[in-house]
Amino acid sequence: MWIPKANFGGPNRADAVGCAINGKGYLGTGYTTGYSKDWWEYDTLTNAWTQKADFMGNSNVEGTCIGIIGKVYFLPFSNGNNFYMYDPLTNTWTMKATFPGLQRQGAIGFTIDNKGYFGLGGVNSANPHKNDLWEYNPATDSWNQKADLPAAARMFAAAFSIGSKGYIGTGSSSSGTLSDFWEYDAISDTWTQKSSFPGGQRYEGTAFSVGGFGFMGGGYGPLPRNDFWRYDPQTDTWTPIALLPHNGVVETVCFSIGNYAYLGTGWDGTNFMNNFWQYSADSIVLSTHEISENNSEIMVYPNPAKDYIIIKCNDFTKSLKVTLTDSQGRVVFKNDNYFPNDKINLMSYRAGCYFVTFENNSLKTVSTVAVIK
Repeated sequence: MWIPKANFGGPNRADAVGCAINGKGYLGTGYTTGYSKDWWEYDTLTNAWTQKADFMGNSNVEGTCIGIIGKVYFLPFSNGNNFYMYDPLTNTWTMKATFPGLQRQGAIGFTIDNKGYFGLGGVNSANPHKNDLWEYNPATDSWNQKADLPAAARMFAAAFSIGSKGYIGTGSSSSGTLSDFWEYDAISDTWTQKSSFPGGQRYEGTAFSVGGFGFMGGGYGPLPRNDFWRYDPQTDTWTPIALLPHNGVVETVCFSIGNYAYLGTGWDGTNFMNNFWQYSADSIVLSTHEISENNSEIMVYPNPAKDYIIIKCNDFTKSLKVTLTDSQGRVVFKNDNYFPNDKINLMSYRAGCYFVTFENNSLKTVSTVAVIK
């Protein structure tokens, strides 16, 4: 479930950066009424924000930051290819070894075994999309180029890491918006394509990892989306989770602390946001069974589904009112006289999270079904 927390302490914004270190979250820069450079700390114990030292470089938007051994490492946009470290103990910024991959907008970043990985993104109009990956070692303040992503160069992808593996997916390329998903093995320096993100093509979404699972969602697809999905690296499968508590949001910041993730700020298509939410990983929403007051069991299957779904009810003498809506709240199917065990054809539907509302004389409820392609 998504639980509201104290709103972000600074001005509403989108395209900020953020990460977690030492049990606290950090969020800053981004677009407010212009580019900004303020920097804030979030304390989960007090549910409070404290403003810290401003970023030492130029006001910034669409940068990338990660946490490594108690420090924040920040690759900004609009600061050339400079690279910076924030130390929360001294509340100071320091310039580190120059990023060798040139200035980068909409890049990805993740941490594996106390090393940072940065890459992809866009450089300039002549070189708008990249597929390179670079490893940063804070112990030696040095960079090492790693294997390129063997897929479309892109910017505004989403990324997270689990153990010795990094994961990236979606994004915007020269040929359009993407939904592919890739695993990077830091030990062998190799990439493996995995099951595509089932929410469909999108960019400027967000991602995090908690408890050995990855989570991705939000972003433009093509409108701001509010669906979120859990990735299981052991089975290479996706499962829909609770929707973001917005109609749709893009350009958010998220990070993980302990068994929880935190997500906030962004753009809903009309307004800049300052909302901030905690995600508890007990909110998987593949509910398929409902019991009515007269003990009539209703089940939606298969789930996940590809070509069709069936709604089964052990009270076969009565029809149901059935409505199917997509993650944007649009009705895509409606039948006021649906008889259980009839197939509902999904062949023309896009991959994503859909909501099945069904009613009989004693029950009105909603179940969630994942449609995969």
